Amino acid sequence: MNNKYCLFIILLLGAVIIAGGAGATRPAGGDKAYLPLNEGVKDLSFLSADEVEILETVNKTRRAGPAAGSLGPLKISRGLSFASKERAEELARPNKPVISKEEGRSRLFERVRKFGKWNGTVAEIDSYGYYGNAVVTELMKDSSLAKQQPRSYIVDANFTVMGVGCTPAGYPAPICVITFASEFEETR
Repeated sequence: MNNKYCLFIILLLGAVIIAGGAGATRPAGGDKAYLPLNEGVKDLSFLSADEVEILETVNKTRRAGPAAGSLGPLKISRGLSFASKERAEELARPNKPVISKEEGRSRLFERVRKFGKWNGTVAEIDSYGYYGNAVVTELMKDSSLAKQQPRSYIVDANFTVMGVGCTPAGYPAPICVITFASEFEETR
């Protein structure tokens, strides 16, 4: 690689960092984002920018509304994010089998156990066709209209850890899964 090319890349990266566009915990919606990491997680390099935005929006949602002040931010888990990504990819497959609710719970537990140990409760929610903060906005809107579970997962005080995984935006639309746990110990 020639020196001019290296210098150009270094200057470009420096400009992005100075402009504030490269931080994993960049401000979301004008607020300072706070994304605490689960024990054993060193950084957010395993997440895309859209996935980070989803996590920021979940924590921002927990700070707002009727539960404001009583809910702390959820810690970010690498293992729960890998489990979420695996589920999103499973949902994107064209010939996925129809399974019962009990089988779905069993598969969730199995997926989560692959990446660590959880105590208490574990749950997941999925979103079709949205990315970034629109995932959380739509989940909150849809669940409040239909009085469904996703909203309560996001603002449930029993959950302290979360992970997210999304498919690429192209098939035919992104699928994102958010997994929540009361406690989670990373193994990978």
